[in-house]
Amino acid sequence: MSDHASHRRFDGTLVTVPFGGENVERTARDEYRTLLDERDSEDVLVVTGAPTSTDTFREALGTELPGAATPYVTSLVVHATDVLNQTDDRVILSDALRRELLHRFLADYEWETEYLQRASDQPSFIKDVDAVMGTLSWQTITPEETPELRDITAALDAFHEWLAEHGHMERGQLISEALDVLSGDARDDVVDFEAVLAVEFEEFFPLDRAYLDALAGDCDLVCIAEENASVRRTWVESGPVTDYVSFSGSRRGASEAPSTRPAATAAYFAEETVPVDPEAGSVSILATDSSDEQLAKVANEIEELVAQPNWNYDDIAVATKQSGSTVTDTIEVLERTGIPAESTTVTGFGDDPAIRELLAVVRHLAADEEDEVPDRGPELDTERLDRVSDIDSLEDAVRWWATDSGLKERIAERSTPLDARAQFGNVRRTFQMAEFLEETEFVDATWESFEEMLERAHEYAPQQNQTSATDLNGGVRVDHLQAIKNESFRAVFLVNLVDGEYPGDPFLTGLFPTERVASMPDYPGVTELDAPDVDATFPTTSTASSRPFARYHTEHARRRLAVGAGAADEHLYCCLYEYEDTALEERAQASRFLTEAYERLSWVTEADDPHITSEQAAEDFLLSRVDDALAEVRRANSRDVTVSLDDLEAELGEVQDLLDKSGARGEELRKALRARVEFANGEVRR
Repeated sequence: MSDHASHRRFDGTLVTVPFGGENVERTARDEYRTLLDERDSEDVLVVTGAPTSTDTFREALGTELPGAATPYVTSLVVHATDVLNQTDDRVILSDALRRELLHRFLADYEWETEYLQRASDQPSFIKDVDAVMGTLSWQTITPEETPELRDITAALDAFHEWLAEHGHMERGQLISEALDVLSGDARDDVVDFEAVLAVEFEEFFPLDRAYLDALAGDCDLVCIAEENASVRRTWVESGPVTDYVSFSGSRRGASEAPSTRPAATAAYFAEETVPVDPEAGSVSILATDSSDEQLAKVANEIEELVAQPNWNYDDIAVATKQSGSTVTDTIEVLERTGIPAESTTVTGFGDDPAIRELLAVVRHLAADEEDEVPDRGPELDTERLDRVSDIDSLEDAVRWWATDSGLKERIAERSTPLDARAQFGNVRRTFQMAEFLEETEFVDATWESFEEMLERAHEYAPQQNQTSATDLNGGVRVDHLQAIKNESFRAVFLVNLVDGEYPGDPFLTGLFPTERVASMPDYPGVTELDAPDVDATFPTTSTASSRPFARYHTEHARRRLAVGAGAADEHLYCCLYEYEDTALEERAQASRFLTEAYERLSWVTEADDPHITSEQAAEDFLLSRVDDALAEVRRANSRDVTVSLDDLEAELGEVQDLLDKSGARGEELRKALRARVEFANGEVRR
């Protein structure tokens, strides 16, 4: 979908800044200061591309204001929510409630296309179609060429109509519905500023750009776009954002060399440039045998950091490539070791003991008399169950149980303050679900219906929440890379830096095979591509695949690493493992991005041995480099990738020269290298 966006002209100034969070913040402060020369801070609206980064910019720009004054900073989604709360009576559904209603709506939906009729029998169908609908809804894209996508769009439109009839809307409609308000007569009722500063403009979708245009109106407008930094927008639109917009004025923002090693490493991942060593901060490789051991080692390292004076858990982030179960698995491991964790993209609903108890109660009350009462879950007081079943209101009944059974006191007693706060939030969410059932006419307010809703919320808890609306409570932040963009943490752990994950294989949806998606011109993601599209979007060249689709998504994975690395202020940890946790224990290759950085950036060192000073460390590095070289050749055969044998030969030639100068010790290493090559080729000998 590289050409689906219409060109938009803005009456304002576009400031482009070179990659790097420091450059972005420095330029944002400069532009904000200029806008304040003639205005009060409440007359300057600052808009971010993502809700997660509003705190970062509020803090950065707050240094420009005197005393306790706070900058007026919001995100597009939050601003659209405020507009609709003032002008629209419809209830905006939470992600969990929307998912529940979509399941109920699609349960009896009749699909037009044979493909979706067959696919709808699969257990994962609603989850997969939900993800595609979510993307279509947030972008207001109307597919025209692919029959199945037209079918899904028709279902989405019908779902929105069904919600509207009952006074609801989903979050995916927020920006398009609020855009209608801003484009109409009510605009002056909701706009109360004289100037707009838009940061993270490189991430604005076509719909976001239309919203910004309507929002700014006749106000002064300044947009800041970071080069080679877009991850959210480039998943659905190729090329730089400057290809899709023009401004009445433009200039380049202030730029300085990265001031820390994590920032310099991020710049290398983003642009393949090798900066001068800033000699501040550290970049360490944490390598373990298995992925389970990897998280255990991360937990140990976190404990060592917070044992130091002035370090807190919320100074630290752990970043995964994807959201969902990868995030929840990481949270679970950390919390088992006593480390509190939090996330903006998933809820802890699925593994919360308080929710499991309430779910057991609801299962009992939903069981018919002739049904077997479920035997799972905690032992429950039958007398209390009888009493709660006599209460007419679902919400009152659930609240009464929570109070009478001492659930709240037990949460407070058995949990740390941070965990207790999260569990109370989940219990409150359960109360809201019960209240929703009672107030919504088109869903039955019965124990059976409530059980279905709670079961589904429990099952889908690891799924990504679209709006980053989860409350944070002060633990280690665990999220996917995109969610920590433009935030800053003293230490960041990037986990699973193996080739199967970075770059891994492109995955856009579970609804259609990847090869089919790659040929859909109207899929809501970057699919049909040619080589110039890839070159226009990424300055990096991490693979020589002949297929632009494979090249594009390889470079996109590398850029995500750049964004994650850029969130680290002092310490960046690149974590990987050698064997997959499977019965066959397949070997996991280190990510090609990390291998390359290790070779080219002198400050990227192994955590256990800060510099390659020992013979053993040098030996291990040489042997692993030979393994990597062989792996690249094997990968070329299996993954439609070409490698430069000349480069490999030159590199191994340098190793041979080094060994020639090392006398008897060099000869021993040469034998080890030869054995390693023979072993890799299956020629095992004594």
